[in-house]
Amino acid sequence: MGRHVRRHTAVALATALALLLPGLLARAHARAKTDVIVLENGNEITCEIVSLQRGKLKVKTDDMGTVNIEWDKIESVTATGLFEIEDLSGHLYYGPLETVPDKGLQVATATGIKTVPIPAVARLIYIEASFWKRLSGSIDIGAGYTKSSDLAQFNGDVAVKFTRPSFIAELNASSFLQRQNDVDDTTRNSISLGYARIREDRRFFLGRVSADQNRELGYDLRTGVTGAYGKYFVRNQGNEVLGAAGLYVNREIPVEGEQVTNLEALFFFDWANFSYDFPKTDIEVKTVFTVGLTDWGRYRADVDVRFSRELFTDFRLVIKGFYNYDSHPPTEGASKDDYQVSLAIGYTF
Repeated sequence: MGRHVRRHTAVALATALALLLPGLLARAHARAKTDVIVLENGNEITCEIVSLQRGKLKVKTDDMGTVNIEWDKIESVTATGLFEIEDLSGHLYYGPLETVPDKGLQVATATGIKTVPIPAVARLIYIEASFWKRLSGSIDIGAGYTKSSDLAQFNGDVAVKFTRPSFIAELNASSFLQRQNDVDDTTRNSISLGYARIREDRRFFLGRVSADQNRELGYDLRTGVTGAYGKYFVRNQGNEVLGAAGLYVNREIPVEGEQVTNLEALFFFDWANFSYDFPKTDIEVKTVFTVGLTDWGRYRADVDVRFSRELFTDFRLVIKGFYNYDSHPPTEGASKDDYQVSLAIGYTF
């Protein structure tokens, strides 16, 4: 029992640190607000451009603070700093931003001046921006209590992403606790750190380390390393679709029995859709399928769904759920599947 408590405590501490991470971010020094944006309606905004991601141009202003502007509402952009720009085809460009009427953004490259139509710009970021300014993410917190059954539940998720057109580093953590009198607590915890190197043809190499715990599926702790190769089939202002395949090496500590090391073939598919007309709406579906190589005949499937809708600036109502299936759980007699649907309040940054 003590061994189980120590493992649960370690996972819980790791999850807690991840949930607290956004609150520990330091303030970055701002550069001069001399960039100029002209909207389709003719309004002009003097600001400091930070980044363009998922169809939103993030800027800082003196009078309105940090503002997110829908990219398809922008007529022209002028900025003197050094930017990294990615177009819808995955090509990268570097230089200051200047709009040429009826043509698009003009940027300098190693082979000369290039013009990228504004609708064809998928992402951009100010290269000299500090580490903290390049971070984005979300925190979801949900809780519930039923008096008649004395049932209490808590769920929390955090995602922190450091994005550049050429790579993405991401930290994800989640925790679920269900407590009821005279019934053993139900807990699920996970944490992962991943790095994806993206090539100009939208193909990428992915490395990830992870740890998770789910006693319902028969394991006290599963730690692993993933290596995969994949491609973005769609990557624009409103949608992302990607798929990849690779190998997953993991070590499982079952609730009952001896720990074992597994080698599995891994396949995953992610789809995300973003809408920025109020109320802003995001839909994300992540699917992972593994096939046992050392434990031949075993296969697992994990599906995660997240739907969020804007309540007001930076805060969202979140409906999320998961379904896990394991054809051969590591503990004899354990359930083969597990699922959950929950409601939470989300904060994006």
